[in-house]
Amino acid sequence: MKISKSLLKAILCFALLLTASNITIAKTINFAIASDIHYKTTTTPTDNQKALNGFVSRMNENNYDFVIFLGDNIDKSKEKELVSFLNIIKQIKSPYYLVMGDKDVHKISGMDKKKYIEIVAKYNKNQKKTQSSYTFKPNKDITVIVLDSVSSGMQTTHGVISAKTLSWLDATLTKNKNKKVLIFQHVPYYEPYAKQAYDILDKQEYKAILSKHNNILAVISGHYHKEFAKDDNGVIHYCVPALSENPYYYVESTLKYKKLPLQKAKNFTLNGVVKPAI
Repeated sequence: MKISKSLLKAILCFALLLTASNITIAKTINFAIASDIHYKTTTTPTDNQKALNGFVSRMNENNYDFVIFLGDNIDKSKEKELVSFLNIIKQIKSPYYLVMGDKDVHKISGMDKKKYIEIVAKYNKNQKKTQSSYTFKPNKDITVIVLDSVSSGMQTTHGVISAKTLSWLDATLTKNKNKKVLIFQHVPYYEPYAKQAYDILDKQEYKAILSKHNNILAVISGHYHKEFAKDDNGVIHYCVPALSENPYYYVESTLKYKKLPLQKAKNFTLNGVVKPAI
């Protein structure tokens, strides 16, 4: 269908009028984060099982744009544990996504990454691609990067980001240079406290990529079981407490920004509050 010159002119005049009058549209993304659940199947209900079930109930009391699990979702890298965990969280009505933790995969005595991802893909329609690092878009202005920060070999509590993953991250950030990006990973870049054998081994290489791009809003992690926040030149680094430990907290976050017609989104603010699952 052809658009007449007069109609096209009217559309352009209307768009210019909106821009000139500085009319902005407020945008909001609401999401929830749970980390370090360490779920395990037992005959007698445990506190972390109660916390997970409570978290699922809290999720369905609200309308979130997405829910994300930050790794160490199961306590031992066993298919039975993972399937049981996935059968519980599939009750969540909002789109949900999983980050891989060091407890989740163990090539020698448990599931390797490929097996873990294949099982997740069977239960979660949002993660059909068999990749440990991937992206999703809650809307056209925001890109979420889920980053694999754990070893692909024997289990280790050190963070490990392979050269291949770092290259993928660099390319993905470049591809999304006109978007704002949230990065979710298990092992944090900034540790909330010193703990031997817990930090990222490839930290300097990772830092070089983070410093190279100006579209990152936040890097959100777990692993240390402690809440922690740091602002690094406008990039928020935030650690989420463990859902498996009393007081069984998860984080509810709100990302707000303004969008002027025909212009880039701006004035981004990210806020979070810890809430008890039970």
